[in-house]
Amino acid sequence: MNNKTIKLPPAIRILLGAFAVPSLFLAYMIGVMAMNGDYQKIDYFEWIYSLIGFLAMYIAITGKRLF
Repeated sequence: MNNKTIKLPPAIRILLGAFAVPSLFLAYMIGVMAMNGDYQKIDYFEWIYSLIGFLAMYIAITGKRLF
C-alpha cells in the first residue's frame, strides 16, 4: 500500500486549511507591497511563510500526503 494514495481525514484537512488562512493574508499583503514597488521592505521569512501557506492550502484542498 502506497502512502500517497491515502488521503488525510477531513478533520485534519479543515484544521490545516484554517491554520493556512493567516499566511494567505500575508501573501496578499506581500502581493500588494510588491505591486507598489516596496520589495525591500519584505523579509525573506515573510516570503517563505506565505509559500508554506500556499502549500498547506494545497494539501488541505487535495488531501494528498507529502510524506
